[in-house]
Amino acid sequence: MEFCPDCGAMLMPSNGKVKCRCGYEKSLTNDDIEEQYHMEGEKNPEMKVIVTDKNNVALPTTTITCYKCGGTKGYWWTVQTRSADEAPTNFIRCANCGNTWRSSN
Repeated sequence: MEFCPDCGAMLMPSNGKVKCRCGYEKSLTNDDIEEQYHMEGEKNPEMKVIVTDKNNVALPTTTITCYKCGGTKGYWWTVQTRSADEAPTNFIRCANCGNTWRSSN
């Protein structure tokens, strides 16, 4: 990564050159492009993709009593809904009917 010597902005590669919004340009050699700007993502043929649906939820479970259907299994998660100095909000979703509510904890 290079920065413009004129204005200090980051230089963006394009068509064998790095260009700045202030008009500065510099030509790049193939070695420069390979060394500084060629990026390759991780290749892992063994990586598995997890597909979830309504019947396969990747959330922790707890024992609950759903006030709508009477279900006894629920999924829970925590979200910081207010400022950082206040307690996070806990949510519960019934595994049977999908009813979601805030926990009273």
